[in-house]
Amino acid sequence: MNVYIVGNPLIPKDSLPVRLMPGLQKKFPTVTFQPVDPNENFMPEEGSIIIDSVDGIRNVTEFHDIGVFLTTKSVSPHDYDLGFHLAFLSKVHKLPSLTIVGVPMGIDGSVALAELKQILRKLFDKRKNKS
Repeated sequence: MNVYIVGNPLIPKDSLPVRLMPGLQKKFPTVTFQPVDPNENFMPEEGSIIIDSVDGIRNVTEFHDIGVFLTTKSVSPHDYDLGFHLAFLSKVHKLPSLTIVGVPMGIDGSVALAELKQILRKLFDKRKNKS
């Protein structure tokens, strides 16, 4: 199973998901945590889990509706982020069902890792029970 990690290691407030990858891989060794860039033709498959930094939340949060990310209009190519990319895929009817796990910008890394582990365990258990 792949879990996609979105984040920019060069921008501190957007880099936490990338920095947490080693800890996640250690906790879930059978899962592949794959960094992706939504600007590079990222096409998530049905049932994907995507981890990304999210501004304006206090805890690691699970989302199933991309509408919560589309609060502002894009005005330049610099605004092209995961939310915009997923909205585009939805508009052209190419967006599969997926789960986005949002990591708050500015959260302590150890707190984020603990919360991520808990949410991912729940998501993985739910999938296991479906099979």
